[in-house]
Parts: sequence; C-alpha cells; structure tokens
Amino acid sequence: MRRWQAAALGALLVIGLSGCAAPAVDPDAVQEWLAKQESVEVPGALGSMSAQASTADDVMGENGVTLTFDTPQGITEIVFSCFGPEKMDVDVTTGAVDTDPELAHGIRTEGLVCADSPHTIERVQDAATKVLIDGLSADGQGAWSAFVVGEE
Repeated sequence: MRRWQAAALGALLVIGLSGCAAPAVDPDAVQEWLAKQESVEVPGALGSMSAQASTADDVMGENGVTLTFDTPQGITEIVFSCFGPEKMDVDVTTGAVDTDPELAHGIRTEGLVCADSPHTIERVQDAATKVLIDGLSADGQGAWSAFVVGEE
C-alpha cells in the first residue's frame, strides 16, 4: 500500500510543479513583435538593437548585441522593451572599443515587466564607443528591443 501512496504523491507533485512553469511563448508572436520594433522611432536615438532573450543565468557582458560608434558618444539613457515573459532583466555595458574589458561599466536592471514596456534606463556615459545590451528571461524565452539615446 505504501508504494501506491508514494506513486500518487509523486504524480501530484509532478502535476503541481508543471502548473507553476511559465507558459511557452509563441515563436511566431515573438517574430511578429520583433518585426514591429523595426518601425519604432525614439527621439535622440543613436542606434537600436533587438534580439531573442538569453537565459537569466548568463554572465554580464558575455552575450547580447553590441552597437559601436566611430567616435565617442555621450549616452544618456536606454529605452528597453520586451515581449513574451512576464518579466525580463537587462544588462547594459558601455565602454570603449579598444580598451580593456575590465574598464567597461555594466549594470543589470532586474524585474522589468514586459507589459509595461517601454522602460527608460538612465545610463550616463560621457564617451562610449560601444554599448552591449542583453535581455534576460528565466527560461530564455521572449525577445527584447533597445534604443541607445545620446546627447544632441
């Protein structure tokens, strides 16, 4: 009789835990959202980037999309939007292309609610020649878009 109780308890745990898992994000909806981001305009934008999300366990600065500039640019903010998961984190690393990576400045902003997009991340960097951004979700689902806004 104990085997039956253990099996029933195990089945209930599996059912209960699967109910807690985030629902899968529709890949077609992600691609449609990414395509729409191409028509978005942000005043003062020096450039934009978008990608599918990375998993939240990524190390800052290892993944993402990099925007580079020929001459140093003053960065004032990042306008970040996301789609898919309920929340997403974003890593923003700024620095100079030809300098030591340890001199780059990185921040992680956590828990941005995708439904409330866009989010403005204040990011002051007087003379950046590169900006690396990575959107992170718990399971790597979803997509993100970011505009790098500079001084005019």
